[in-house]
Amino acid sequence: MKARVTLVNPPYPSGAPQSLFLPLGLGYLAAVLEENQYEVQVIDCQIFKPTRQQLEAELSKSDADIVGVTTSTLTYWPAVEVVKAAKKVLPHALTVLGGPHVTALPEQTLTEAPEVDIVVRGEGERTLLEIAKLASRDELKNLDKVDGITFRKNGKIHHTKDRAFIENLDELPHPAYKHFPLEKYSMGGTKYLPIITSRGCPFQCTFCLASKMCGTRFRTRSPKKVLDELEWLRDEHGADVFSFYDDTFTIDKKRANAICDEMKTRKFDLPWDCRTRVDQVNKEILTKLKNANCKLIHFGVESGSQKMLDAVKKRTTVEQNAWAIQLTKQVGISVAISMVVGYPGETPELLDETFKFIRRTKPDFVYVCQAIPYPGTELLDLLHSLGWEVSTDWNRFDEQSPVFKNPLLSPEKIDEVRGAFYDEFLSPTYFVRKAVKRDFYSKIMAKTALNHLLWRMKVPKLISAVRRL
Repeated sequence: MKARVTLVNPPYPSGAPQSLFLPLGLGYLAAVLEENQYEVQVIDCQIFKPTRQQLEAELSKSDADIVGVTTSTLTYWPAVEVVKAAKKVLPHALTVLGGPHVTALPEQTLTEAPEVDIVVRGEGERTLLEIAKLASRDELKNLDKVDGITFRKNGKIHHTKDRAFIENLDELPHPAYKHFPLEKYSMGGTKYLPIITSRGCPFQCTFCLASKMCGTRFRTRSPKKVLDELEWLRDEHGADVFSFYDDTFTIDKKRANAICDEMKTRKFDLPWDCRTRVDQVNKEILTKLKNANCKLIHFGVESGSQKMLDAVKKRTTVEQNAWAIQLTKQVGISVAISMVVGYPGETPELLDETFKFIRRTKPDFVYVCQAIPYPGTELLDLLHSLGWEVSTDWNRFDEQSPVFKNPLLSPEKIDEVRGAFYDEFLSPTYFVRKAVKRDFYSKIMAKTALNHLLWRMKVPKLISAVRRL
């Protein structure tokens, strides 16, 4: 009999920002298993927020043979608690953890969480399918034949060889969105759904794990398959707006052009956004994106200081960043940028350069994030070599909380400067300017500004009311 599989999206830890991101990884795992006739259930704890008792009841009801849980660093301990609940009510079920955190720390995971049976490293679709096949045939003694896992064997932790990355991404089915309450992922009544059309990142910034999870070679889906999925998101799941989750959408400009051409051919006109690098755009590709109804581009700018850009190995310049922001806005596409603050070597003066850069370039939205030394990153190795104290409280790795001590730049200074910037940036004027536009992205920016203004005014009840809109 084929193994029954339950997949779980763990909750955020208490007190962490409750950002909602549809777990595409679980969607692909479920789709691949179902394509091979496995029975799959998904428990999305970030939406349903079950109590421990309710979670145990759901797991028990599933009667699963395999319980698979995805995890980032921030959700690692909540994921372990899910596994403990699974072992309590389904003692004979095989428990599997996957995701970037456990990929970086497989041995530590198995050592500190004895309830975890297997860690899946890297891409998990084919790995979990092979595990399910072995479990179905009662052949788990052959786990050492499965590439890309870490597990216990004869009382010792055993690593199989790394799994080769999936070469032809067109072979993957559409993610199994039927398992998720998509209406709960709406924003302001608009159904905002993601799509990913490539894997692999040839750029290796010191704070990022993308290349560890999906390799450095850029692998893609064909424009035809991309549009097939976009039409499916619109027609089957009622998408109103969508987002390309690719790390660098325009790295292959010929393919990006072809996707835009396919949108025009099929008269696909929903608004969308994407992520890319400032050194991977030009006026031609930006115009193409604009004409295909791209409304927003996210750039990972990281810093307004060349010294800090070099430190994080961004391989861009301050001038390139300013040029890309200006050109994108000139073409008629809104710009959101992310900045990393508190990186080793940053001083109050260098931090000031970053905020001066933002004021000068005037992006439409800004994410200011703490430098976070995720396990497996070059940043963490650097901090260890410097002898700086680094927190191992994974519940604080939320990109807003400081998790290491920077002797040149205190957390208090960062909070002071960042707070003053947002008070200035998310001003009443900004709110009005965005609110009058009425398009989806402007409405989200306006709502963010209003939340900030109400918070500064200490109006918690109004904040709660706004968040329910």
